[in-house]
Amino acid sequence: MLATTQVWAGTDPVWQNLSSKRGELPMPPGGSTQQTGAVVADFDGDGLNDFILSFRQKAPALVWYRRTATGWDPYVIEKDYLTIEAGGAVCDIDGDGHPDVVFGGDWQSDEVWWWENPAPNFDPKVPWKRHLIKKGGQTQHHDQVFGDFLGTGKPQLAFWNQGAKKLYLAEIPENPRTAGLWPLTEIASAANSGSTPYTEGITAFDVDGDGKVDLLAFNTWYKHTGGKNFKPIKIAEEGGLIFAGYFKSSKIAQVVISPGDGVGHLRWYECTGDPEDSKAWAGHDLIDRQVVHGHTLQLGDIDRDGHLDIFAAEMAKWSENQPQRDNPGATAWVFYGDGQGHFRKTELITGHGWHEGQLADLDGDGDLDLLNKPYNWDAPRVDVWLNNGTRAGAHGAGTSANFSGPVGLQLYSLRDILSQNVGLGLQFARNFGFREVELAGTYGVPPGQFRATLDRFGLKPVSAIEDYGMFAEHLDKVIEEAKTLGVQFIGTAGIPHEGTLTTADVKKTAAVFNRAGEALAKEGIRFFYHNHGFEFVPYGDGTLFDLLMAETDPKRVSFEMDIFWAVHPGQDPVKLLRKYPTRWALMHVKDMRNGTKTGLLTGSEDVRNDVMIGSGQIDIPATLREAVRVGVKHFFIEDESPVPVEQIPQSLRYLESLAW
Repeated sequence: MLATTQVWAGTDPVWQNLSSKRGELPMPPGGSTQQTGAVVADFDGDGLNDFILSFRQKAPALVWYRRTATGWDPYVIEKDYLTIEAGGAVCDIDGDGHPDVVFGGDWQSDEVWWWENPAPNFDPKVPWKRHLIKKGGQTQHHDQVFGDFLGTGKPQLAFWNQGAKKLYLAEIPENPRTAGLWPLTEIASAANSGSTPYTEGITAFDVDGDGKVDLLAFNTWYKHTGGKNFKPIKIAEEGGLIFAGYFKSSKIAQVVISPGDGVGHLRWYECTGDPEDSKAWAGHDLIDRQVVHGHTLQLGDIDRDGHLDIFAAEMAKWSENQPQRDNPGATAWVFYGDGQGHFRKTELITGHGWHEGQLADLDGDGDLDLLNKPYNWDAPRVDVWLNNGTRAGAHGAGTSANFSGPVGLQLYSLRDILSQNVGLGLQFARNFGFREVELAGTYGVPPGQFRATLDRFGLKPVSAIEDYGMFAEHLDKVIEEAKTLGVQFIGTAGIPHEGTLTTADVKKTAAVFNRAGEALAKEGIRFFYHNHGFEFVPYGDGTLFDLLMAETDPKRVSFEMDIFWAVHPGQDPVKLLRKYPTRWALMHVKDMRNGTKTGLLTGSEDVRNDVMIGSGQIDIPATLREAVRVGVKHFFIEDESPVPVEQIPQSLRYLESLAW
């Protein structure tokens, strides 16, 4: 059945198209008229995404478009002629902290390769070092993906070998730079492509919500059953490009499939029972006609409302012995989701032709843009479609020309969702545009597994909040967990006390903080305390918060200012920042409903008085301006209201409008 159409309450992006044909992007060097693969990642570690394109027919085989302040600079990273197939994957293969890249050979090649990222030594005239993963056997390797499918704590590479009609899993050797071919495990054989030329499409996602990443390929998801064994569960009769995510709230993820190098239906599938039962998967058509060579399929929150959208597009030309387009009416669609399984179809453009299009933030302003290079239509050619252009001076979601952040999310904001479905909660965080998060527990998931899940959603854990008692009585466990999670900061947001906080409470607490700060510093981790309002009991010429500052070692103990819990007890966040300019490392950005009573030492308030940033009584511009001046390193939106999914996008838009 056709997906239900809903009335839309948001605003569609206005797309700005940049093309190498008009000189707005550098023309792909070499003049190849067959462009195969495209991958996106931050290859130079500057916080901005770059992209790599692959070519066959003419050298060079790989070109890296490195993002600069004004556009992109092309670097030839594989100067030789290789017959590279569509697909590609990115992973830090050699463990040096820099993303490497994988591509496979086409019908003329029995090889799969990886290229070693030379960071930080980049030279446009020096190619990256190429290594072999597979050589021999059958040809054609269309599509690859990395994931810890075996549950070993390390990623493996999954890829199709169309010539063999097999799906393989390759394990990264201990020393990949010097090792030979990678060990291969056959996951599926005699794969049936049905009406399409061959099996293709591959991705990684936790389909059944058990916390372990699963492999999806063509029309099937593969559940790891132990050792190197997988159970195939067929989702659909038709197959092709395949992705999973949450289009509606459910423990079981939903799946979308496009026909790729064939003709077929564009459908999303939901599970109505046991996800390991093929009969439990029900399909919904996104359009009422078949898709012709739908070789672009991507998922992401394009309009930044927190809900997952679908981008799909057709090829205009694939034949190599004729100049005219095979499919002159090739269409690119955006299907805007509402989080309840409904979509609103829009057309981006017709007649353009897409192949291996990618959805990613290409200009660093926090929203999702589109990368496209056709296969052989009007090639060589590369196009970028910027979502509402590029916001001047932006450094990611929640930033502006004056306020560079970085802005992350305290995951406690999504506590109700995370407690029911960790994957759905993290998808919301990523959909909003956040790259950094602060943790407040792992919602029953082991720390290592939680970190791996964060990685899969592209979220970096910067800091974490832990119970005071853990620092006082189980410091070794805190240190172990902090290292496992990979956070730079870990702290607490409370001081045990009965009634009103006392001097004795503060001095005892300061000793615990100093001890914790010293132990954590040895591991390269910074301890912090997060104010919660009750610390501002009058004391001498100041407050007990001043005593806590005086009693803690500035070399070992930092602070995270929660501006709500500074204003609530009657303090001025700007004055606090100025009074202790070297002590604040982190900040919780939030706002308080106009008329809410202040001057209280309760450390508690009706959560309905936590309102959209910029709509309440806190002077947000003055506070952030001073925070930037004194050197606060990371800012986190924390929304404790009952409606965080509605408020967070609005809070981000407000922060992005700030100017001073």
